Amino acid sequence: MTVEHTDASAGTGDGQVARPPGLAPALAIDATGLMFWPPGKGLAGIPRVESFLVNAALADPDPDVEVVAFRPGEGRFRPLAPFEQDHVAAGEISPHRVKRWPGRRMALSRAFEAVRQQPWDKRDADRHLARTVTNGGMGIAWQATRLLIRAYRLYQRARVRLGLREDAPARPVETDPGLVLISHHILTQEDRSAVSGGAGKLAFLCHDIIPALRPDLIGSNTGERRFGSDLEQLVRAGAPAFCASDEVGATLTEYMRKAGIGAPVVYRFPMPSILHETASGMGATSRIEAGEPFVFYCSTIEVRKNHILLARIWQQAREEGVKLPRLVCAGRWGWMIEPLRAYLKARPELLQSVTFTGLVSDEQLIGYYRSATFGVFPSHIEGWGYGASECLDFGVPVIVSTAPSLIEASGGLMPAIDSEDQAGWYAAIRRMAEDHAWRSSLAERIAQNHRPTPAAASWAAIKAGLRDSASRRS
Repeated sequence: MTVEHTDASAGTGDGQVARPPGLAPALAIDATGLMFWPPGKGLAGIPRVESFLVNAALADPDPDVEVVAFRPGEGRFRPLAPFEQDHVAAGEISPHRVKRWPGRRMALSRAFEAVRQQPWDKRDADRHLARTVTNGGMGIAWQATRLLIRAYRLYQRARVRLGLREDAPARPVETDPGLVLISHHILTQEDRSAVSGGAGKLAFLCHDIIPALRPDLIGSNTGERRFGSDLEQLVRAGAPAFCASDEVGATLTEYMRKAGIGAPVVYRFPMPSILHETASGMGATSRIEAGEPFVFYCSTIEVRKNHILLARIWQQAREEGVKLPRLVCAGRWGWMIEPLRAYLKARPELLQSVTFTGLVSDEQLIGYYRSATFGVFPSHIEGWGYGASECLDFGVPVIVSTAPSLIEASGGLMPAIDSEDQAGWYAAIRRMAEDHAWRSSLAERIAQNHRPTPAAASWAAIKAGLRDSASRRS
């Protein structure tokens, strides 16, 4: 379903709202996944969307909204520590939500108190407590603090065993957030306890269900292998799904039907034009001239994204004496790309006309979109296809594959060709490069029919869906 935003918060006169003491926030956004990405690095795809969500929640003055991370040692979601806020924040944080580091002495005292309360917690808890004491440090000070906390924990356990103190005193009652929108990391990595039913009420951002539909295109880590069963468990437990495309919502519903599970509650939200919004703030959305024409593909380099099709096309053009613009592929190197590496290694001359930039900053990425002749996105399967919609945001014509989500992401406005049809792609790329009138007509089509989606509109839709779901489950 598509939800409309309604703001249920009430002000106190200074733009903030005070939550009654002891009352848990009704909604929470999980930032666990973002903690694994280095701060300040260019984000794309799922991490970019999750960064948008976390920062929208951090900036929201509504006290019913919280930002949390999963603590495996406790099996619970907890508000971010000061160092975690610093790690994930990309903009302003609402004043009432800012966490200040109390200093090493006070933080160590609090860590010791946590150990006294829960002497049987695991090593993960020691690692996290050490990071709170050192405010995110990971060097010698962190190592020494971790060992100190571990030694204190073993001492407390020994006292319990020897009867020198009662077992762990009751921890003060802590309230959990009412509904947590979990990160992709929770679904695909090792924090299985988060979806096992003990971590409270959950919702999930369903970027796609590719690991369940096409495991041949995905890495074989444990989280990916259990992806389908974890989705089924979430839906059985009543967790709603938030989908950026109608196609993913329909695919998820059909997947559950085949598994004999009732239809999930699906909330549709518009994918935010995050990069374009960043560019607007910089005054950098207009077209600029490139030193030489180039074709742009922004995506992680992995088997699913089908870069090898493009390599074959540019090689075919070289062999036929056809001059194509340079192909520029921006994105980090991922998994299952051995065939692509082997293809490039056997044809070193191909790198004279194909460039792999690696991970780039937002400023560099904006520059590529502003100056690209046109874009390509030949992925085999997608949940959305950010690189395609970002081309449209910057007015750049793009050729996409016939994956339904890519057609949806490009509004049905751009030429679409089957991802296995090399001849079709070759012909379309040549036409786009050589037929200026056709390319201009596609750019005009974008100008008339496409508008970037403000991040605020996406956050409003997600927040409204979370509120609706929380009220249904209360």
